[in-house]
Amino acid sequence: MGPSIAALLILLMTAALSGCGGSEQPGGASGATASTAAPTSTAGGPTTTEPVVLADGRHPVYLKTVDPDQQTITFDLIQFYTGDAAAKAAAEDGEESPPPNDYYIRNVNPRLRTLPVAADAPITVNVLAAQATGSSTKDVSVTLAELASYFPNSGTPPFWITVEQGQVTRLAQQYLP
Repeated sequence: MGPSIAALLILLMTAALSGCGGSEQPGGASGATASTAAPTSTAGGPTTTEPVVLADGRHPVYLKTVDPDQQTITFDLIQFYTGDAAAKAAAEDGEESPPPNDYYIRNVNPRLRTLPVAADAPITVNVLAAQATGSSTKDVSVTLAELASYFPNSGTPPFWITVEQGQVTRLAQQYLP
């Protein structure tokens, strides 16, 4: 078998095997599908497939670990619904519908993912702010190191992360009543 036939067979086998992977629902209320692979091309070489941790866009997550030394976060992708979509999703899952406080969180996949965080990524958390008429929350900017110690003894509330080209460019805690 000549070199060109061997190369063609390898290319066909690679294409067939890369088609065996499944797609997954990323967990946003929008229901968009995340890609599990992104084609890349080397100069003059064949296109290869590299895993994509999470498609570009804004995604609801539970933070599992924050590593300021490595500038990464590890998270569990969830689905966050509000309004009519929350009532529908809760009913589909056999939960109280409409759900309390008009939101519903679905977490059907325990897969953890890790992404780098851009050095200039804005990070906001909700804090209780006392006011003369009572208490309310406000968003406060924190560093990745501060975020790492922000929820030391309990699970974290949901966050929204914005991903661009395989990197987290924004983190914002979701306020929950």
